[in-house]
Amino acid sequence: MPYPSAGDPAPDLTLAGSDGRPVHLSSLWQDGPAALVFLRHFG
Repeated sequence: MPYPSAGDPAPDLTLAGSDGRPVHLSSLWQDGPAALVFLRHFG
């Protein structure tokens, strides 16, 4: 899968929510913009 470029729409990801249940990114867009933050783990 090629990497997205700036300005490309985000893919509809499914990630684990804070309670462990799957959350679809598209379900968050219904309320407005969504921000994804990826934290890097050292250790």
